[in-house]
Amino acid sequence: MSNTDQCRDIEELNPLCQILLNKALRDIKASGINPLIVETYRSQVRQNYLYSLGRTVKGNKVTWTQVSIHTKRNAIDLVPQRKIDGKMTAIWNALDKETKKIIAIMIGYGFEAGANWSTSPDSPHFQIKGVSATSKSFGSTNTNVYITKMIQNALNDKIKVGLKVDGKWGSNTTKAVNKFRSQFKWKEDGKVGVETLKKLL
Repeated sequence: MSNTDQCRDIEELNPLCQILLNKALRDIKASGINPLIVETYRSQVRQNYLYSLGRTVKGNKVTWTQVSIHTKRNAIDLVPQRKIDGKMTAIWNALDKETKKIIAIMIGYGFEAGANWSTSPDSPHFQIKGVSATSKSFGSTNTNVYITKMIQNALNDKIKVGLKVDGKWGSNTTKAVNKFRSQFKWKEDGKVGVETLKKLL
């Protein structure tokens, strides 16, 4: 694979992103939707290549920027696919009912949905912005509003702590994370790492 090739490998994503995506895909498939992963990790060389093609290729928007969360291993392009006239077809329609269901499920797992952007919406795109490509845990200094809401919801569900789901990682969220971690006799460091995330979800 060259640096300009398209990558669909989930294992090329950040480990935390992998967990969230795999959980979301499980729910998407359980809803009777056949998801198609269009792209996961994108090298900067590929990002620059796509940008060099211009804003459109064959009438389809390619990319608006040389900066992408794909290069941070924290973004996925994902659409539903289904048979149309006997042929498996990717659905590139933000108003499609299966696309809407995918968007709702992905948001539930902490992804920011490009479909909801007020400027240049991108319905196949889902990302975890503001989190390092090498991050091994979410915490007060390594999160965003979408991830924090997902964690707050999960903590309320698992240990009934009554957190306000506001996307703000304050002391109450840290205390709730530590309470959850204490069940497994893990260090109470206020962080949600790979194993904590698996247990939480």
